[in-house]
Amino acid sequence: MTQSGPAVTARNAGYNGTIAPGGTASFGFQGTHGGTNQPPTGWALNGSPCTT
Repeated sequence: MTQSGPAVTARNAGYNGTIAPGGTASFGFQGTHGGTNQPPTGWALNGSPCTT
């Protein structure tokens, strides 16, 4: 995952870059944070909006 300003991008690993039609994907991460951030305003997959 990378962050640029308020945008956070998660990219696939080389072995898991395809999601079958109707399939699902999930990911997790561990981290720490020392500041404040606003909640995300939206999600997208390959430029298409997602629901949360």
